[in-house]
Amino acid sequence: MNARSPSTPVASQLQYVLVAQRLMQDITSGRYPVGSLLPTEFNLCTQFGVSRHTVREAIRRLQERGLVTRRRGIGTSVKANRVDTRYVQTSMAISDLPRYVEETRLVIAQTEDVIADAPLAELLQCPPGQRWIRVTGLRYAGREKLPMALSHIYINAAYGGIRKRIGTIKVPVYTLIERQYGITIVAVEQEIRAGIIGAADARRLSVKPGSAGLVVSRRYCGDSDSTIEVAVNLHPADRFSYSMSMRLQAATGSDA
Repeated sequence: MNARSPSTPVASQLQYVLVAQRLMQDITSGRYPVGSLLPTEFNLCTQFGVSRHTVREAIRRLQERGLVTRRRGIGTSVKANRVDTRYVQTSMAISDLPRYVEETRLVIAQTEDVIADAPLAELLQCPPGQRWIRVTGLRYAGREKLPMALSHIYINAAYGGIRKRIGTIKVPVYTLIERQYGITIVAVEQEIRAGIIGAADARRLSVKPGSAGLVVSRRYCGDSDSTIEVAVNLHPADRFSYSMSMRLQAATGSDA
């Protein structure tokens, strides 16, 4: 295998995304065939002109897509030459949420004003009769042609000034609100539950009616636990999974 000449340093706040994309291209093109090892972290840092942290984040993205596996003392080996069509989200903190937006694209189908009736008020945790903006769209992973989710995004009408920007840039809705209105999202409540996809939603998602689905709901809260935004994403079961890592924390002296 011929060595590649050093690449031009990647100039972007999302360097790890670009490094991952380039490595994915090398894998899918056969430059790094299944069973082979990727260059070492040190060599990748030199090749792309980035930090070791950036390289490790890029490798993690390849792992999430099922392309590589890492073994201590051996290195990073290629285990597949095509991306798993299932989107896997790994999240532990509010700071991790933008990754979901960066890695996917939202195609808006409809934006409308709605008045919260009793069921909607329960979902949004707001008084009945309150006005909201509902944005409906399909979310796609990468260049996939089939949608990975049907999204309903509810925005408190007080922050409706950002409605035309949703889906035009890869920035979370809550970030648009924070930037434009100078507020801070202090908490995100998330619920994940199984569901059955009805006929209307099945047509949009290109699945059979009655198929299994995964409903991921997030409520974005400002000060005083006020609801700023609620996002409800309906995923076909075979196109999305959610992973989370937990580690036992060693007891401190006071806990021992």
